[in-house]
Amino acid sequence: MTGCTAAHTPLPDITHSQGEAASLCQALNGHNMLSVTLMFGLSRPDAPNVTQAESNAFLHNTVTPSFPSGLSVLEASGQWQDRETGRIVQEPARLVYIITPLTPDLAQTLNTVRGAYAKRFQQQSVGLVIKPVCSSF
Repeated sequence: MTGCTAAHTPLPDITHSQGEAASLCQALNGHNMLSVTLMFGLSRPDAPNVTQAESNAFLHNTVTPSFPSGLSVLEASGQWQDRETGRIVQEPARLVYIITPLTPDLAQTLNTVRGAYAKRFQQQSVGLVIKPVCSSF
């Protein structure tokens, strides 16, 4: 039998790596936080794309009051699969990056923001990625 075989590469020692990362974070006067990325699509099924003014108003009136410590916004091109049709859709998007502590109400706050955007702008969903990070400002 012939074919390609993948070389076995041992996994890194995560325990050791996490300890080193924690030490580095402490040395930089950092704090354990969460990096939250919200992915807002800008196309609507039955209306023109979300305008810059509409997006800015949502950011100002909904997202910023929920995360007043700060955030970053990037323009992006998104791609996703429509749940109903299975079709691959490409659309303009805005990515909102937030660094925040884990608080008891964080899940509810994120669900509220996501739900408000989905309802207001006819979205099937709002993408969300959360990662633990060391943060120092």
